[in-house]
Amino acid sequence: MGFIEKQTDPTTPMHWRGNMQADYFYPAGIAGDKFFQHLKQNDTFLATKCSKCNKVLFPPRLYCEDCYIEISDDNWIEVPASGTIRLFTIVKLNAHGEKMKKPKIMALIDVENTDGSTLGVVKTQDINSNLQGAKVKAILRPKDKREGTMKDILHFELI
Repeated sequence: MGFIEKQTDPTTPMHWRGNMQADYFYPAGIAGDKFFQHLKQNDTFLATKCSKCNKVLFPPRLYCEDCYIEISDDNWIEVPASGTIRLFTIVKLNAHGEKMKKPKIMALIDVENTDGSTLGVVKTQDINSNLQGAKVKAILRPKDKREGTMKDILHFELI
């Protein structure tokens, strides 16, 4: 089936032979840009606070996801670049399904003083211990090397 043929049977799979370039650009948006510009210059995170329900949103948002009200510029707050591990997994295979030389710990981290969380790599010598509930802090690139992206968060380590 080519581009000019119409698929009328939804049970017939459509496929493409060969390579197809798929470039994606995902902008961080207004709130994301402000967060990353702050991270580029500071060792803390930014969050937003809803004036109606008092929920502290992380990552920061322009609208409260519960109240649907706009977050004003004066409701942006600094929060520590630290948190608590809610859950984690030990990653032994890379994105291509190949065994990694050294396993990594990926964790969902509840960011301190917020109602939000982030994903991150946790570096520790004891990879087999139960890390649920452990306190961690973000290890950031040196300020002169930061780009204002997620890559500025190198990993998290236990505190």
